[in-house]
Amino acid sequence: MAKLRMSKETQAADGAPPDAATALPLHLALPDLPGGQDNSLKRVSDVLAPLDHGQKLQLYKMIRDGYLEDMAEPVAQMLVTMLNGRRSEHARRVWTGLFDALILRDDSLLTSGVRLAGALHLADVSAWWFALAPRMEPLVGRVQETVARLAKDQPLNEIFASAEAQGWADELRQRSLAVLARLRATPAAATAFLAEVSGFRAQMLKRHGVRQREGVARAELERMETILLAAPAWADQPLPSLLHGDPVRLAREMVRRGDCTRDGAAMFAVAGLHRRDDAALATRLFEAFPVAVAKDAIIGRLLVAAEALKATLTGSFLSKPGLLVADAVDDRDHPSAQLQHFLAWYDAVHALELDTTDRERNMVHQAFRELSNAVHEDLAPVLARRIEALTMHSVLDPLMERVRFVNEFQAQLARRGIVSSGKPWRTEDGNHVATVFRRLSSTGAAEGLRTLGQLADLADMLSYPIEITALDIALAGVIEAALRQQQTFGAAETRLIDRVIAVSSDERKRCRWWVAPEVVTLLDAAEKSGIAGPTKK
Repeated sequence: MAKLRMSKETQAADGAPPDAATALPLHLALPDLPGGQDNSLKRVSDVLAPLDHGQKLQLYKMIRDGYLEDMAEPVAQMLVTMLNGRRSEHARRVWTGLFDALILRDDSLLTSGVRLAGALHLADVSAWWFALAPRMEPLVGRVQETVARLAKDQPLNEIFASAEAQGWADELRQRSLAVLARLRATPAAATAFLAEVSGFRAQMLKRHGVRQREGVARAELERMETILLAAPAWADQPLPSLLHGDPVRLAREMVRRGDCTRDGAAMFAVAGLHRRDDAALATRLFEAFPVAVAKDAIIGRLLVAAEALKATLTGSFLSKPGLLVADAVDDRDHPSAQLQHFLAWYDAVHALELDTTDRERNMVHQAFRELSNAVHEDLAPVLARRIEALTMHSVLDPLMERVRFVNEFQAQLARRGIVSSGKPWRTEDGNHVATVFRRLSSTGAAEGLRTLGQLADLADMLSYPIEITALDIALAGVIEAALRQQQTFGAAETRLIDRVIAVSSDERKRCRWWVAPEVVTLLDAAEKSGIAGPTKK
């Protein structure tokens, strides 16, 4: 420590401490040290590296001025206090650790009307704990007191990761199973207990501003027993294996080794499905574990995907009509990506023939009906009104994005043999776009070419394409001027240019004796720009 200290005279002479941004890490600035001290300093350097400039400078000054000498123990105690914070429900944390593989911390699932089978939010687990804890005394009190005592000198993270904590967790697990077994043997007591769980869950949801739509069903009592029985087998699998590994393969190995029951292994695989939200994994999961929880989980994911897409359609697509969603959100949150995600789940449900009962078929059909209504009764009429209001000065990108989505939705449903609500666009929509197109092309301004290209694309999307003929002299003039001014064009501009040049070339070939001068000059400009080949004079 003395080597790091600077005398007050030296400080005054230097004027200021060295700039932390240019200072060498401690383990490089110091001379080689005996034994393992250099390695220790390397570890200290690694810990200090994430600190920002001001934090490093403050720490340097404290070391330089000797504030930390002979204070290792008090500083360590202070750090323990800061690390542990205000966390006080230690026994609850030990118990909820049994469910780490299943707990989803996505609050959007709380607001969803879908209860995903085999998935638990922290609010669900907490509700079970509050109902079970009084029935597990004095064990809960003993674990609570032990952790509180140890937490005076150790970070809670270390305590919860210790072998002792694993022992406490297993004691709480065994006691929980005993309580559930007694409740299952007495139907009236089980009903009262589940009412308690539902009440606690409603309170937890209320804190998130969510109203509970349904209580905790009797089947969840059995699933909780399955989870608690299988928890030791799951503890050997790190959470990354659910996110990046193959949860189906891992679950099969659990069964092969006899680590847990088939139902317990299936729950582990279902947890991986929920964390990955991957329809491709659903097929392999159900083929390996064709059990009720897997079936319910897959259908649940379909319903959640439908809800997410509907929320986007009634949100960004309707409430923000001037926003180009493709530039405003993550690609996965774009309606087109969400549609593909929903359809992937639908295809999995259909391929696995999971919607075999009237209840399941109704849930799937209801999801489609609500999406279809959002598209045909909410979105399409709004877009039709925006098309009616188009002028040659309108910004078209957001409108075209939404029209393109409606067409894609129609095409995807038709591809799967699902009856749609017919054509969403009227003849009047296409006629109005054509009118705006003609009005803009009559200006003859090359600057309007991008909008003309978009209008032509929009008319195609509406299934009422704009007719281009050799008599469109003004349009030919716009394109000729643009060809002489520009070197590159966007996709919509290129498509329109190609159409007009193709019509002009056909006109030149058809008429031997006379062609409009505008057509000739257009073809000449196209030849010089490299878009068209040599024209016949």
